[in-house]
Amino acid sequence: MDHRSTSIDGSEGSRAPFHRRAKIRAAWRGIALSALGAMLGGCASAPPASAPDAPAPHAPTFASEFWVSPEGDDAAPGTRLAPFRTLERARNAVRELPADSPSPPRDIAVSLREGVYRLAQPFVLDARDSGRNGRDIVYRAAPGEHPVISGSIRVENWSPVPGSPIYKAFVGPRASRQLYVDGRRATRARTENYPEGFLPSFARGGIEFIPAEANPAGWRNPESWKNLKDVEAVIVTQWKMMSVPLDSIAPSPGGGQPGLIRLQEPGWTNANVFYMASPSQPGIWSFWQVTRFENAYEFLDQPGEWYLDRASGWLYYRPRPGEDLDRVDVELPVLETLIEGKGEQGSPVTHVRFEGLTFAHATWLGPSSPDGYVSDQSGFHLVGNGHQPNVIGHDSNDVRTPGNVRFRFAHEIELRGNIFEHLGGVGLDFDTGSQGNTIESNLFTDISSAAIQLGGIGPDDHHPTHPEQQLTSGNVISNNLIREVAREFVDAAGIYVGFAQGSRIEHNTIVDVPWSGIALGWGWGLLDLGGFPGLPGAKRNEWGTFTTPTPNRGNRITHNRIHGFLNELWDGGAIYTTGWQGTSPADGDALLIEGNVADGKRPKGGGNTFYTDGGTRYVTLRDNASYDNPQGVTDFGPAPKFGDPLPYSFFPSLLDGLPYGSENGGCRTFGDLFLERNYGSPGPKGLGAELEALLAYLLLHETIYSPKGFFGICPFQENGVSYPTGLTYRDNHVIRGKSDIPARILRDAGVRERPATIPSDRWILPPP
Repeated sequence: MDHRSTSIDGSEGSRAPFHRRAKIRAAWRGIALSALGAMLGGCASAPPASAPDAPAPHAPTFASEFWVSPEGDDAAPGTRLAPFRTLERARNAVRELPADSPSPPRDIAVSLREGVYRLAQPFVLDARDSGRNGRDIVYRAAPGEHPVISGSIRVENWSPVPGSPIYKAFVGPRASRQLYVDGRRATRARTENYPEGFLPSFARGGIEFIPAEANPAGWRNPESWKNLKDVEAVIVTQWKMMSVPLDSIAPSPGGGQPGLIRLQEPGWTNANVFYMASPSQPGIWSFWQVTRFENAYEFLDQPGEWYLDRASGWLYYRPRPGEDLDRVDVELPVLETLIEGKGEQGSPVTHVRFEGLTFAHATWLGPSSPDGYVSDQSGFHLVGNGHQPNVIGHDSNDVRTPGNVRFRFAHEIELRGNIFEHLGGVGLDFDTGSQGNTIESNLFTDISSAAIQLGGIGPDDHHPTHPEQQLTSGNVISNNLIREVAREFVDAAGIYVGFAQGSRIEHNTIVDVPWSGIALGWGWGLLDLGGFPGLPGAKRNEWGTFTTPTPNRGNRITHNRIHGFLNELWDGGAIYTTGWQGTSPADGDALLIEGNVADGKRPKGGGNTFYTDGGTRYVTLRDNASYDNPQGVTDFGPAPKFGDPLPYSFFPSLLDGLPYGSENGGCRTFGDLFLERNYGSPGPKGLGAELEALLAYLLLHETIYSPKGFFGICPFQENGVSYPTGLTYRDNHVIRGKSDIPARILRDAGVRERPATIPSDRWILPPP
């Protein structure tokens, strides 16, 4: 797929590597200034205002300002003429300042000059690094410059593999899951999708295989794969994906008898904890088919693919047409965390700002471990032992995908005008105890998981014992441009919010996501008062009995533009919710979804545009618009292929292609939803309701109740009550297309302005 996009004026977005954006002048100027600074000693006098690198006249005045440059020296005084070399040295210099503030209070700045800051370890901030007494600590780009904080090594000295289109370079004992060539993500070596002759066997505890002639000879027989424990089996299904490393192989005895690939534990067991009610065995949310295999030298058969042999230290890459490895920039991410705000309960990190910086090239190695990556939903996944089989498709003990820039117990942190790109985990992550933080006017692009993750899903999040410290509240996510995220972990949303209070998610533009644009909530009612069973097969209070509500209330998702969603998975939406979103339908308590515009859903991607899923309660949807979002269909994978080991279940193929989705709906939604003045297409067409009922019966052995205007794929009845209850529709409009949507809604949705610190050729918006 060609992911290039054009800006609003039709120009193609820049793909230049970041090291080329660093001006050559920065190198000689930094060396000259460092030498001059050494001669001047601690003199901190600034150059005259007419100097080429003088700050703009409107630049803020700081109580203290330290300077950092890749050509600096940590033994220098940290002035503009004699800058430090590392962020750690600047941080420590800030720590050494007296705690008293001037009157009036003025901020303290750490200004980063142009260049690439290659970190050897995470840059960690804790409570000692907080702003105090009315002043902030500001880590910012020097005016007019674009520093890059990187966790990669640059790969050079390539040589051809004899008799092959593949090149190799020695990188030593490194580990990574990503590679970038001239600013473009390379593809980790993989097989074709749905290779023939492979079928998981739950009874035998692995993947059966028979070498199939239809597969390329280079990899059709797993017995020839080297470094077997580095190879991963991947399945992408409905709203989930899983990737588990292989462990061992029992060869095929021939004569049509399958061999067996065993996978590493606990990944294999965890990938098969989601059972079908009948028969009681792993089902369509477990590892029931193979989408592909990844990460073997034998899979290097396409241009743009790469493989890292961790045992030998050699990196292999098959160049794309026109790529000269002596000229291009090749970056191998090796660090998992770039910035970590490491607050603690009762001792948060506070009042720190990041402005105009680029965070690039970090990896995440968790999925390469024996845990693999076994997703539950939206980037949260299963690790370790003790997960019990269940029929509801979800687990009560998941962990988050970590952020490459991350904060925990963080208050009043601001990130404005930064770029997050080429990252292997979540781009920016605010965990438990995040309060009053602002994420505004940033660019997120080419990220393996979610762009932004806010709040958690554990007990400290859904029922905090010390809410004043553990609560996630009062955070703002505004005017961010999010493009092409969840590139590797396709179950993640563009923006995810767990248990939170008073969040404002407003005026963001989200472009090209494989699942949902914005997802909010967790628990499907099982963590709420009464333990509502918001999942098929669930029982009330299955995850515990709760006598107090979760913190969810007063959140607002307003005026966002979501273009291109469900690009790979199905059963999601532009905006997705689960669980109670308040304690009453009152304004200011219920979740408000207002003024959002969603378009460009993948035509075959079955899902609801505004998806109020299991247990969702207390939501107001007002003045939202949806166009060019066809209904979509179910897709449980391909039919059996010649060469697949038998027996093969034909069950999934019977359910493929059924109409699925509408403008609003969900599975076992609780209710108390108020929908007013929304604009969208008609509801399910033709046999939609009948097929909906058939699908629910085949999957769940349930009959369903489908209220008018709501696509309820699996609502249910309990004690004479049919759910969802309390649906209110008022003055909603069926439209023929975009031209029927009021101009004010279209005008107000999405980002409002480009920050001055982000170049115009990077701020690529969807078509107007």
